Amino acid sequence: MLVAKDEALVEALSSDTKIDYPPPPYYLLNQYHSKPSKIRVAGAGAGATGICLAYKLERLLEHGTFELTLYEKNPHFGGTWWENTYPGVACDIPAPMYTYSFDPNPNWSHYFAYGSEIQEYFEDFVRRYGIEKYMKLSTKVVEINWDANQGIWNIVVEDQITKEIRHDWAHVFVNGTGLLNTWKWPEIDGLFNFKGDLMHSAKWNHDVNFDNKTIGVIGTGSTSVQIIPQLQKVARKVKVFMRSPTWISPPFGTGPLSALRKGEEVSLSTRQYKFKEEDKQRFRDDPQYFLQFRREIEAEINVMFEMYHQGSEVSENVKKLIDGYLEALVSPNVEPVYGEVDHISEKGVVVDGREHEMDILVCATGFHPAFKPPFKVFNGKTTLANDWGDGCNLYLGIAAPRFPNYFTIAGPGSTWSNGSLIPGIETSIEYVIKLMSKIQKEGVLSIAVKQDATDDLYQHFDEFHKHTVWQEECRSWYKNGKLKNRIYLWPGPTIHYLKTIKEPRVEDYEFKYRYGNRFAFLGNGTVKAMLTKDVDGLRPYVRNSDTEWDIE
Repeated sequence: MLVAKDEALVEALSSDTKIDYPPPPYYLLNQYHSKPSKIRVAGAGAGATGICLAYKLERLLEHGTFELTLYEKNPHFGGTWWENTYPGVACDIPAPMYTYSFDPNPNWSHYFAYGSEIQEYFEDFVRRYGIEKYMKLSTKVVEINWDANQGIWNIVVEDQITKEIRHDWAHVFVNGTGLLNTWKWPEIDGLFNFKGDLMHSAKWNHDVNFDNKTIGVIGTGSTSVQIIPQLQKVARKVKVFMRSPTWISPPFGTGPLSALRKGEEVSLSTRQYKFKEEDKQRFRDDPQYFLQFRREIEAEINVMFEMYHQGSEVSENVKKLIDGYLEALVSPNVEPVYGEVDHISEKGVVVDGREHEMDILVCATGFHPAFKPPFKVFNGKTTLANDWGDGCNLYLGIAAPRFPNYFTIAGPGSTWSNGSLIPGIETSIEYVIKLMSKIQKEGVLSIAVKQDATDDLYQHFDEFHKHTVWQEECRSWYKNGKLKNRIYLWPGPTIHYLKTIKEPRVEDYEFKYRYGNRFAFLGNGTVKAMLTKDVDGLRPYVRNSDTEWDIE
């Protein structure tokens, strides 16, 4: 029996109505199947993300089919490791895993590398692979505007030296500005009334002499923990202003490190280890041994994610270590000052009506969490800031609904606290390049993630984090600095995130096609091997066993 629409079709076919087929206008592209079109890519930031983006594009897209420009606001590349130069700046991830996963460094001087050595690693990587040619330094992205008809982002940048405004465009824009991009002063009355030397940890003034001075430090986060021991060595007095307790996790990678220590008894709070020359020599001489060492570190970090579950055995052990933090502060010339700061006077910091005088005031108060980009993003109808409101709307920490061809690397919802960010950065970049390849080869004008996919993902986030330590009433980056908020942190360890983003779920995206027809990329009936006369390329599916095959 014919259904209604079938009956209507029969009636139309039997009438005098002319049905055009195929529907005009449609023209065959004179190209081979999936010939990649040239794609123009722009990125904000030339830190770990921008450097990796350049490296991966050269290896994952066909040579000559892409252009890349990395806009970096600073006069040099390196991102957070170029910007942060305060005393004691270091990474809390073991150095053997704070490299690109494919580019090990056997020459680290310390198990937890200091900032200058990390910057040296990225400097060396850029030199080895010739990546600086893609960078426009001292150039800040001001805004990007989407042209839906052309399928491009129109980009406005500002020269940080001349303040000249310039314009550019790209098919795809990658936000690689990172989590810690915009540092913030504390919101305390009278801060700039202070008459002594005032500085932020992220903008360290190396001209100031700290010897035998009275120094105040506001902030008790990871930066403060690194700075205070260094200042304590030279200061007459260090006053640490503590609004709330600080939670400290055990050091990552203690298992592999204990093997290097060879049974040496050390305090649980002793994180640092200086590699012996014999350690480094073995790493250099035996790459397989060094690979296994690195893998053991990463395996331990993935397992340690359990500590973030409330009530877990690991979580309880973390709580027992909190009092150990005070050991770093117990020194004759260090004074913790508890409570909210009332205001800043010309001479110092006032807490509970008492004025604490000092020569130097250091604000180790961190950064504005990079929930939103540090530049305007306009999709033709609204800005990303307006679209998100007070929250965040980012799928997998990568893609934003209604903002086509715009991707963030290591954004909110990625692995901000799950170990080293670098594996997530690498795999996110590979994920985005796979979408770029689809744009190139399938005539895609624009690709935007669906809102319902993002909503479903956040529903999973919310349920998962009901039972993690982050749901407690404390401010953190993962809650956009608020006491109560959705927790924008991947619900699992790094390996769980990487498994999720290894291949894009294209069903979660909406596509628009440059030629109207999604199959225009089929072209004129040829494949590349026909043009290049590559005989092997014309028969890859003919083989002796059931092995993988592909057609270029």
